Amino acid sequence: MSDYACWFCKETIEEHDVKAVYIRVTNLWFVENLQPSQEFQAHSECAKRNLSAGYKFDPDDLMNPQ
Repeated sequence: MSDYACWFCKETIEEHDVKAVYIRVTNLWFVENLQPSQEFQAHSECAKRNLSAGYKFDPDDLMNPQ
């Protein structure tokens, strides 16, 4: 069992979700070597549902890049 909780639904991310994602957020305009960031994890389906508005994000693309 993992210690990761989904950013969107707050439920535990189980290891069988092999398409779960790691999301790093940084400031768009802050450009330096040691840029501050925050990291989040999400279930593959939660990420797909919540990050797809207009961009068609699909966790499958991280498994099978084209």
